[in-house]
Amino acid sequence: MKVAIISDLHSNVEATTKAAEMIAALGIDRTYCLGDIVGYGPNPIEIIHWVRDNVYRCVMGNHDEAVLTEPKYFNRIPYEAVMWTKTQLSLHCEAELAFLSNLEPIISENGMVFTHGLLENNMRYVDNTEDLMDIFNMMKEDEFICFGGHSHYPTFWALSETGLNCVELEPEQVYQIPDDIVKMWVNVGSVGQPRDGDSRLSFVTYDTDKKEIVHRRYDYDIRTTMNKIRKVPELDNFLAERLEKGV
Repeated sequence: MKVAIISDLHSNVEATTKAAEMIAALGIDRTYCLGDIVGYGPNPIEIIHWVRDNVYRCVMGNHDEAVLTEPKYFNRIPYEAVMWTKTQLSLHCEAELAFLSNLEPIISENGMVFTHGLLENNMRYVDNTEDLMDIFNMMKEDEFICFGGHSHYPTFWALSETGLNCVELEPEQVYQIPDDIVKMWVNVGSVGQPRDGDSRLSFVTYDTDKKEIVHRRYDYDIRTTMNKIRKVPELDNFLAERLEKGV
């Protein structure tokens, strides 16, 4: 089975539309989403509809949770974006809010684990090797690979009997997981707001039969998204500028 794992769409319909086009072209069987559907961007309702109609299963991100409750530990810019998103969804969007409220904190199936941040804590970043080892220790024996997002920064780590190693992958490079790997952590990056210095949207595909990972990067119509953000007074212009810089 070939799966696509996307994350951190952040109400960016142009990036999501491009990701959807490429997922269709790649012949993907199932698409999983790692949360943060909303927040930051100008099209929350459209993105919720797309995820609802096209994603096989989705976990809840911290921005999704903040829209349903109250933003916690957010600085001014994301706080204002969340509050604007809450306003948009409060206008006859009961079905969309219900969809967000039914998202799961973590998903596990077919040897794969899907999370937003540090497993069930969607506010925690995976910042160091101690965090990685915490994840591996929390994974069950039959769970082989864990996919996460939240940081908007794609990373690949493999644990073997000899230790933990970072795997460097170029876009479109096929990485077949060696037989001696016992656990893997994959941060798939962000579709809607990459922060690794590359403005192209980021996601990962995984062939469960061949145990092959590919990091996907694609250009999209950033200018349209930037212009939309600038037209919303409640969305700081910094949110537009960072898209172009990929930071």
